[in-house]
Amino acid sequence: MYEVSGELIVMLNYLVVVKVKERLAVSKQAAQKFDGARFNLRKLNELEVKQKYQIEITNRFADLEKNVDEDVNRAWENIT
Repeated sequence: MYEVSGELIVMLNYLVVVKVKERLAVSKQAAQKFDGARFNLRKLNELEVKQKYQIEITNRFADLEKNVDEDVNRAWENIT
């Protein structure tokens, strides 16, 4: 096997620690850059906004279910 000096191990360990800290700092910066104004959840307290949101979400899920049903039926027709 290779003989590794203690100094080399310390240096490699230091480089690993620096790389991990760098990645953590980058992810922290990305989290801080998140634009909170994009999702203003306080607006959901207003009745009209809340109802519009509920209708929009319901329609999205209905469209998804419809697409899944069509895809399954089309796939089944191709099998038989």
